[in-house]
Amino acid sequence: MKALILGEPGEIHLDEVAEPVPADGEVLIAVDAAGVCGTDRHIVAGDLGVPPGTVPGHEIAGTILETTHGVEGWHPGDRVAAFGQVTCGVCPACTSGRSNRCRRPQIVGMARQGGFAERIALPTSSLISLPDEVPDGIGAIASDAIATPFHALTTVGRLEVGETVVIIGAGGLGVHAVQLARLCGAARVVAVDPSEAARDAAMVAGADETFDPGSTDEPARDLRRLARGATLALECVGRSETVEMGMSILSPGGRLVVVGVGHTQPKLPPLGMFIGAELSVHGSFGSTPSEISTVLGLISSGRLDVSRSVQREVPLARAAEIFSQPFGPARTVVIPEERAS
Repeated sequence: MKALILGEPGEIHLDEVAEPVPADGEVLIAVDAAGVCGTDRHIVAGDLGVPPGTVPGHEIAGTILETTHGVEGWHPGDRVAAFGQVTCGVCPACTSGRSNRCRRPQIVGMARQGGFAERIALPTSSLISLPDEVPDGIGAIASDAIATPFHALTTVGRLEVGETVVIIGAGGLGVHAVQLARLCGAARVVAVDPSEAARDAAMVAGADETFDPGSTDEPARDLRRLARGATLALECVGRSETVEMGMSILSPGGRLVVVGVGHTQPKLPPLGMFIGAELSVHGSFGSTPSEISTVLGLISSGRLDVSRSVQREVPLARAAEIFSQPFGPARTVVIPEERAS
């Protein structure tokens, strides 16, 4: 089959590879759509140590082609979205319904071959039923670009109706966080991003106000004034300065949820302020299959409108070009050759 293969850092190319052979308990899936995430760009750039020869791509929607011994409840022809990890199923996290915290995960597209290919094999534990009302491209990105901020806002951040929420970074995760914060009852949503296009997208998604941190010499001070009374902040960038900004703008009792992944080490505020104001900082990683299913239900029912979330569809044969092109808030989705117009 055809697949996008990692080369040396900065290089990815189309090649012929062996078709995956599903093990017992797994299914073979025809990939109908695979979203291009910011993480994929870091993988191609060589930032995350993924070895050459790997097929990236963890935002996947497809159709089951074959099942194997031990598979129950799934059949050829079923439409599915994929959970971006293959988990162990036996650690305390997995057995308590928190499989995003699995102690021995295989990350799809990193430790296990991913979805930038014609077909992929996955265990049934990584499958989520894809409603007929949800298009392939939206079903693919829902597993990460939409479910990740849903998990961060609701499960980790415990968003309450009437709160003021600040979203730092209005890219693929952040723009959906704006929509979800509004849907979940936030009274006021402020989106922060240096990109005018990202701020415009956040306004369309439902932000009440946006803020350009490059427009002032003291962004934390000015954002604190703009986001008066903020009790929940979501950091979707992964840099020390944006994490520290998120902590500095919180009102007493506020929570900062860090979604952005990076390698820097931010500082806490002075302990007197941090403790006296009872601030808290949480990490948030991915989501769970049940949360992905919930998000897909919101989309299929019309409660969550993400029709603008896929910017374009690119056939697999031309997908390598994506990684040298600008990256906007809306996702690019890789599709099979036969569906390309």
